[in-house]
Amino acid sequence: MPIFRTDLYITMRLSEFDLDQSSEILFQVLKGVSNLQNVHMTKVRHDREEQGKIRIEEWYEITGSINVPEGGKSFWALSKESSEKEPYHFFIRVDRNTDADDYETAQNKASEWVLNEFIKPLETRLNFVEKRISSPDKLSRTSEKLR
Repeated sequence: MPIFRTDLYITMRLSEFDLDQSSEILFQVLKGVSNLQNVHMTKVRHDREEQGKIRIEEWYEITGSINVPEGGKSFWALSKESSEKEPYHFFIRVDRNTDADDYETAQNKASEWVLNEFIKPLETRLNFVEKRISSPDKLSRTSEKLR
């Protein structure tokens, strides 16, 4: 069976978000996923001046590798305050290989894996207002429609 590279983007918005507590929950859930290795969390702080005032932005980044039989890749997660420009609290990019008969089946199989390994465990600990799994293919079709 052929192996396809599947690249997925997960966005989630919570009903109640606390940067430190919500990020820690995300980190603990990701550390508990058996196929993830080298899971690390880093708090990032960015200070910048806007109209004579210092604006401080903080967020968490969680990184690691994926160890699956088809050949592992990596994942990257971002936990931050929601904004108008980026209306989500968690953004996760999952890049892994998946065996299937065709690319669409591989993407669906990888989406199911993400749902079972990432989203369902998070749903037991956090309340989501919105969650979405997308692929570069779906995103490019959306942007084509917008043109």
